[in-house]
Amino acid sequence: MKKNLLHVLILVIISVSCVNKKNVETSCNLKNNIDTYVTNVMKLHNIPGLAISVIQNDSIIYQTYKGKSSLEQNRNVDEQTLFRMFSSTKLITSIAVFQLIEKGKISLNDKISKYLNNLPLKWRDIRINNLLSHSSGLPDMIRYKWDLTDDQLMEKLSNDEMDFERGNQFEYNQTNYWLLSQIIENVSGLSFAEFVLKNQFNGDYDNVLFSSNATDDIPKRATRYFYNYKTKEFDKDKNNSGTRGFSGNGLNITLDEFVKWNSKLDNNELLNSESKKMLWTLFNYKNKTDKFLHGWGIYPVNNLKSVGFSGGNCVGFRKFLDNNTTIILLSNGYLHPAYDIIIDDIARMTIPELKTKDLTLEEDIMSLVVNKEYEKAELVLKTLISENLETEFYNLKWNINGIGNTLNYNSDFAAFDVYNILLKTFPEWWIPQAGLAETYEKQGDTLGAIAGYKRAIKMNVVNKWNYNDQMNAKIKELENN
Repeated sequence: MKKNLLHVLILVIISVSCVNKKNVETSCNLKNNIDTYVTNVMKLHNIPGLAISVIQNDSIIYQTYKGKSSLEQNRNVDEQTLFRMFSSTKLITSIAVFQLIEKGKISLNDKISKYLNNLPLKWRDIRINNLLSHSSGLPDMIRYKWDLTDDQLMEKLSNDEMDFERGNQFEYNQTNYWLLSQIIENVSGLSFAEFVLKNQFNGDYDNVLFSSNATDDIPKRATRYFYNYKTKEFDKDKNNSGTRGFSGNGLNITLDEFVKWNSKLDNNELLNSESKKMLWTLFNYKNKTDKFLHGWGIYPVNNLKSVGFSGGNCVGFRKFLDNNTTIILLSNGYLHPAYDIIIDDIARMTIPELKTKDLTLEEDIMSLVVNKEYEKAELVLKTLISENLETEFYNLKWNINGIGNTLNYNSDFAAFDVYNILLKTFPEWWIPQAGLAETYEKQGDTLGAIAGYKRAIKMNVVNKWNYNDQMNAKIKELENN
């Protein structure tokens, strides 16, 4: 009897040992696969440095620090590196707003005139939820110089016309979050930075701080770089949004601290479950087409929904709520921005519902386009679209278009091929049509350029960024030459 029991015990121990060994091997394979992917992405997109974390079921299943936080000082990215969050800061701001809602200090449907004095009459019916959802119709403060005083900026914005009827549509706008920070300050009695650090980071000033000035001397902060297409080298970012940029782009944080913040969010330490449900509810736009939450965007990947936001074309934060997976990407520059591409592909490699399938990776298409394998790129892109019927591929489309722009800048005829890939797969998108017209113009084909600009104007129904005005001016210029 004792022998039988001993035999069974030995079998159980061996069985458990084998399972653990298999799990370790699977984990190692996953890490190696992602490491290989990230290394290739950094090379293809010329990313100086990045930090990534994948959290699944409350555990970190992948985390890495790669590349340089400073090219000039040859400093590596590590656990102490602070990254600028840019517009992903708006996620933090939305949490701050909902913390005040939880405390009964404000309400989503409150008019902003309840908390802000001396507003223009045309602004007074705007609600807090309009600011969060970018549905206010307010003029965007980025059209003016950052060195204006708050009073000077408010005067200029007050004299501008509203961009659209309140609540009608989504239109990304920095003014919205500047006003939210003022509401937070007026209600809490603290500065915006103080309120956030106290209520979301336990007053920690070592691993998280606010600065919207790229030239601030912050020893542990990664330098943000812009690629200079003329010199083919990186230039340092010199942008300065001042303190009024804090709520829209001012957070600087280490990856480890961001992982801790995410854990607090998951465990209802920042907001309760009802508040999070409200936070992640669709705003009801009057045009019935736009989709955005209360400060958070929606990003489907192979029909799995994720929520989050990106910033500076360098940073991305995504939560796959139904799959218990969060992916955090922090980086400091690029030749071609790849923030959503990387997150989407890592989701395909790590979420159980996706990784068992042989899914197309967005980075495969980027590699094909960069290597000028255009016919194959078009076929693979069509496959990707068929696998992701709910996805708009915003980052991927703009990246491919950016490659076309680079080729056009260098007078390379291949720009025609790149723009045509986009026009064949996204036939209603006017941007590559405008690029095609510019390529005809650069190649000296005046008639082709004029026809191309006219097609782009017809496609750009809402006159996005008033670009039709520029294209009409270009048509007149070409017709008169």
